[in-house]
Amino acid sequence: MARPKSASEFVKKYARITGHIVAESLGYATPTRAARIGFDGMNGEENWCEWIYSCYGKDARRALKNSIRNRHHHTGYMAEYKMAKAIVDRYLETGEQPIFASWF
Repeated sequence: MARPKSASEFVKKYARITGHIVAESLGYATPTRAARIGFDGMNGEENWCEWIYSCYGKDARRALKNSIRNRHHHTGYMAEYKMAKAIVDRYLETGEQPIFASWF
């Protein structure tokens, strides 16, 4: 698959990274929001979701890099990668995701 042309292609190609973005956000990002952040970050675009705006000054690339850099630390309460990846996998399989971002 070539470079993703949309957030929906991003989550399909980079499901694990999408899960790490969810974990990095401490559950703030849903799979679709995480995919949008990853897609925007990959393309150097701003992202105006509250988490990215507040913590990264709209810099989605920085959030994407931190999600990848911190991937080995995504464990424990609100940052559990296994749970985040399960939510991403469920989204990819069924199209369902939490209405609210967090799983807690």
